[in-house]
Amino acid sequence: MPSNTPQPKPLPKPQGRQRPAKHSDFSEEYVNHVVSITLVNGATLKGMLIESRKFWVKIIVDGRAHYINKAHVVEVTLG
Repeated sequence: MPSNTPQPKPLPKPQGRQRPAKHSDFSEEYVNHVVSITLVNGATLKGMLIESRKFWVKIIVDGRAHYINKAHVVEVTLG
C-alpha cells in the first residue's frame, strides 16, 4: 500500500558553467568538408562529409547519400 506522506520535490540542477563537448574522434575537423574515405576493402569514396555520429558517417558522393559504418573506415583525408 503506498504511503500518503508527501514526497520531497527534486532539486533543480545547478546553472553553472557548461563543459565543452568532448569528441571521440576528429569529426569536428572533417564535417562539412570534401573528404576521401578509404575503406577496409580498398575502395575509396570522395565527397562531402555531411554528418558524423558515434558509429556512422554520412557522405554525399555525386548527389547520392552513403552511410558508412566507421568500423569499415581505414582512413579519412581532407580534400
